[in-house]
Amino acid sequence: MKKKFILVALISGYVFGQNDAVQLEEVLINDPFLNHHYKSQSQIKLNDSILKKNQPSLSNLLQFESPIYFKENGVGMVSSPSFRGTTASQTAVVWNGININSSINGQTDFSTINSKSYDQILVKPGGGSIAYGTGGVGGAIHLLDELKYDDKLIQNLDLGYGSFDSYNLNYRLHFAKKNVATNVGYARFQSDNDYKIDNYLERNRNGKYYFNTVDANVGVKLVDHEIRLLSQFNFGNREFSLTDIYESPTLYDNQDYRVMGQWVFNKNRWNSDLKVAYTHESNQYYPNRQSSTTQDLEVNNWIAKYYLNYKFKPNQTISGFAENIYSKGNGTNLSDSDRNTAGFGLIYKHILSDKLQYEASIRQDFSSVYDVPFIYAFGANYKPLDFYEIRFNFSKNYRVPTFNDLFWETGGNPDLKAENALQFELGNDFKFNNLKLQTNVFYNDIKDMIQWIPTTGSSFWRPVNQNHVKTYGAELIGDYKWKNFAFRTIYSYTESINQKTDKTLIYVPKHQFHINTNYSYKSWNVFMQNRWVDQVFIQTDNQATIPSYWTSNLGLGYQINPNFGANFIVNNLFDHQYQSVANRWMPGINFQISINIKL
Repeated sequence: MKKKFILVALISGYVFGQNDAVQLEEVLINDPFLNHHYKSQSQIKLNDSILKKNQPSLSNLLQFESPIYFKENGVGMVSSPSFRGTTASQTAVVWNGININSSINGQTDFSTINSKSYDQILVKPGGGSIAYGTGGVGGAIHLLDELKYDDKLIQNLDLGYGSFDSYNLNYRLHFAKKNVATNVGYARFQSDNDYKIDNYLERNRNGKYYFNTVDANVGVKLVDHEIRLLSQFNFGNREFSLTDIYESPTLYDNQDYRVMGQWVFNKNRWNSDLKVAYTHESNQYYPNRQSSTTQDLEVNNWIAKYYLNYKFKPNQTISGFAENIYSKGNGTNLSDSDRNTAGFGLIYKHILSDKLQYEASIRQDFSSVYDVPFIYAFGANYKPLDFYEIRFNFSKNYRVPTFNDLFWETGGNPDLKAENALQFELGNDFKFNNLKLQTNVFYNDIKDMIQWIPTTGSSFWRPVNQNHVKTYGAELIGDYKWKNFAFRTIYSYTESINQKTDKTLIYVPKHQFHINTNYSYKSWNVFMQNRWVDQVFIQTDNQATIPSYWTSNLGLGYQINPNFGANFIVNNLFDHQYQSVANRWMPGINFQISINIKL
């Protein structure tokens, strides 16, 4: 297996390239907070051309295009990230500036998110709690919509069909006239998902799924002002794959929607951004899909967030922001409950010269239920040479307890504190003509981690603040282009150690290695994705592991004319049997064909 991997790596490096590789240059997007701050942190930008080439699932996109490791319970099943050795609930998912991690369990299921429903996706490793609150310990993933006032009417339709009777559809409409812009979209992907498994089950049983996303955005621009209304509705249905033939077939329905009004004001030295949002998440779990008995959960969130930036000197700015979130939840085994959290922060930025700048920030949150720590961040950039820049940042971050942690009827603990973490990152960026290289080293000291443990004299479990974890490691991202060739590689090294047991956290690979490559000639395009993942421990005593694995995808694209193109992709090219979660097998070799039509 190792010989095959080395052979593929050599072929990829010399033959192909990826024109749409991760870009290391400055990212300019419509979110004012991201535009103005945190240039000392590394970032990975995935634009629409990258999104179009990959499968719809956000987890599939990110595990090939970023250093994030995903625990997948099978295709279309629950998929949760481990970002720099942290847990899924310590990764913030941010939709147009609003944190959308579940209030119920504190995380996002990446299988339910269609990556093609967004104009851009931005991955920011490292602490992000100053700007986006809870969960930004390991990093943040930004899902971004753009409104362009370009006087154009553009329609795109993507249709795809693949193995296991899989379908996907994505329709996007953009219309702009003078000072009004509108984006509307609908996306769906579904599958029977009955791929073969090399064990006594023979096939992935009870694995059907479908996911739908509807989004509608409109903006009005009036000289110094812009008013936006953004909305997205997600609803899906899936069976949870069986690991044993005697298990009851289960079913899970989810409905998530979010609506946000935004007012942006930019004039002279002032930049202002006001967001008012409502988000809803609900789900129904059927322990036996042949029965009408369900376990229901629902949470509603009302959010207000204001950001103000003032440039009081040509090279100095001061920014202030305030945020309030009111959440109310109820459901089976969850007592009716609510919580209110308010946060306030300040950011000072100083550009000393063309070569040197720094930034310092603070934030304090107040909650009606739990204590939230005072947090801070400091970052600096220094560019001593035209081709070289060094970055440094240090921050304190946090994650608040979830509704399950606080209010679960048979074990919730209302006395929990927020988790807190001290994070350090040092980065180097090199740019030599067609070669770009980024290196990062990081360290995270996480205290008061919430862990569910058995209750003395009872069969119930109860969450307590008891774990102390340290994570550290390094990342390398290289991007090289030459004529029609390009080449990109990502390598990550991660250690995540429980300080009480001196054991590695489960499902954290020590090494990951990616090679994504592409070659373009006239209307033809060939690309290849390769990913190797080290073994992971699946028990806290580190006695059992899932072996390392690698997968390769090969794609061929042809642009018939400016308005019509087609792609053919072979996933898991060498038909390797592998799993990223114990007893949850992933599919072998499979195929996908898609067409893109500009209407």
